[in-house]
Amino acid sequence: MKTNVANVLIGIVVALIVLSLSLFVVDQRQNAILFQLGEVVSVKTSPGLYFKIPLLQNVRYFDSRILTLDAGEPERFITAEKKNVMVDSFVKWRIVDVKQYYVSVGGDEVRANTRLMQTVNSSMREEFGKRTIHEVVSGEREQIMTVLRQKT
Repeated sequence: MKTNVANVLIGIVVALIVLSLSLFVVDQRQNAILFQLGEVVSVKTSPGLYFKIPLLQNVRYFDSRILTLDAGEPERFITAEKKNVMVDSFVKWRIVDVKQYYVSVGGDEVRANTRLMQTVNSSMREEFGKRTIHEVVSGEREQIMTVLRQKT
């Protein structure tokens, strides 16, 4: 009789462990990618409770909120009239396509930030190089911002 109770308890504990390893939760501020043996199986973008096969599948979570990338130190750009302009910039961004984000940067936010900052700086150099200092400071700021949004 005691062995039956012990076996039932062991069975319940094992079942609970397997169940806990089979479930994962996606928060409303997250997206998740489900991998099976290193390959992307599915992308979960809506919040909820999901199932996975323990030991065969794993999950990585990515923030779906708006993220801020601050350039830190002001950058020096040269205008069309060869004058220096110091520009302090920041970028607000979010992951729209989680699978593409993972494929592009391997899910590494530092690498994504580096690529994004390089793209933004390159576009700003190009746009500031086309304009005079007066246009940059006053007249065409909104146009510059629109062009930068389209390029990035």
